[in-house]
Amino acid sequence: MSKIDIDLATMWSVIDEVISSGGEFRLFPRGTSMLPLIREGKDSVALVSPKDVKKGDIVLYKRADGQFVLHRVVKIKNGEYLMCGDNQYTVEHGIEKDGILAVVGRVFRDESEIPKDSSEYARYISSLPSRRLKKRIRAKLSAVKRRIIKKKSEGQ
Repeated sequence: MSKIDIDLATMWSVIDEVISSGGEFRLFPRGTSMLPLIREGKDSVALVSPKDVKKGDIVLYKRADGQFVLHRVVKIKNGEYLMCGDNQYTVEHGIEKDGILAVVGRVFRDESEIPKDSSEYARYISSLPSRRLKKRIRAKLSAVKRRIIKKKSEGQ
């Protein structure tokens, strides 16, 4: 499959037409927020219409600033969707249903589909909360370390 680098904002009307008519649109996401599941330049996703979005789904949504984001729904609370990348620990609040543009129906590692019903995928999903906690702890420890180093260098 050949890849074409496109701007999502420019192509959104075409993508929306494809998924709204029941089709799927293959996208090669950029960035590191969904690592290790989705690797930039190697993995791709099939976007489908956002019907019945639930906790655990990976969705494409648009932020108020116009940025397109591919993250996982970590919670739905009072009609608000809370999102977080698999490689992140900060949860984004304030995403409403009309901001969700598509759901990831399938994930491809190179050209092979990663089955969502496999035991490996289930283990991966169940490991996300502890991975986020470890990332949060590492970030806090790193911040403490920087403060200690800064105080030591100021004291010399």
